[in-house]
Amino acid sequence: MDEMNVKAVETTENKEIRPKIIAVDFDGCLATNKFPEVGDPINKTISRLKQEQANGAKVILWTSRRDKPLDDAVKFCKEQGIHLDAINANLPEIIEAFGCDTRKIFANEYWDDRAVYMAEEENDWAAREIALACQSEREASEGADDWDYGVACYESALRAYRSLMQDGHSGFSIQITKSILNRLIDGKCLTPIEDTEDIWNEVTGEMDVKDGRREFQCKRMSSLFKTIASDGTTTYSDVDRVCGVNANSPDVAFTNGLMTRLIDKLFPITMPYLPSTKKYRVFSEDFLVDPKNGDYDTIAYLYILTPSDKRIELNRYFKEEDGKMVPIEKAEYEERKAKLVDKK
Repeated sequence: MDEMNVKAVETTENKEIRPKIIAVDFDGCLATNKFPEVGDPINKTISRLKQEQANGAKVILWTSRRDKPLDDAVKFCKEQGIHLDAINANLPEIIEAFGCDTRKIFANEYWDDRAVYMAEEENDWAAREIALACQSEREASEGADDWDYGVACYESALRAYRSLMQDGHSGFSIQITKSILNRLIDGKCLTPIEDTEDIWNEVTGEMDVKDGRREFQCKRMSSLFKTIASDGTTTYSDVDRVCGVNANSPDVAFTNGLMTRLIDKLFPITMPYLPSTKKYRVFSEDFLVDPKNGDYDTIAYLYILTPSDKRIELNRYFKEEDGKMVPIEKAEYEERKAKLVDKK
């Protein structure tokens, strides 16, 4: 890459995020091709272009027309409600970025009925990968009829991939976009949450009223709750920030209220709150002593790995008593462990 292009890339990607620039052809793209006359509007393209403009895109009319045919095309665009930021010319900010007025019109997207989509090979690659994965899903189902669920997920991923590829991302911008998308998929807010009255829905139940407390759920992030105790003390709990890992089955994740309350006590949430992309991982061990108690009735919370991967020892032990988990000493835990029974 020569010095001029390096400067342009640095200016357009690193210093600021510029609006999308679309260079759009006229004949065969915005209007049917009746050159030198003006053809009928191609409404699908016009509607999409106007939506792009509403989202902040800048539009360059990119056409071989000149003189009166060009004037007619410009008039047509105005009548269709299309604002032209330039006509067969680079935008001023692009000239500044490149340090000169390049012969080629610079744009993020070129709309032309005669264009060849050069990213098609990449999309074909993605389609082939999805096809192989779908075939594997079908073969693994061994005649069952539940393979279509996994196939539907693969096909959905392909549609999302193609949509992103059409936006013309660079290697830098796609990573930013991916991190934003991942947070949205995980139901995590993109900016810090402030404790203002308008972001909460009250979800106080009968038991809460009896205990003199009020419960609220966050509108911006449904996993976040606020509790106001009878004495006015306010605490917060994010039920999605904790993940349990069983030492006997490390590939199986779980969560429960006791574990969440433990993390809330050790690492209380304060406002403003922006959750980490990684969870607190609580490593535990559980077993069953009395078969009538279900899956387990004794549990040890051994240690925590924080979102920053710092290890914190816990060594807290509990047993089920009268339908509740109550703390016990390690010695009693070991005694119960010697009496464990196999889970059915």
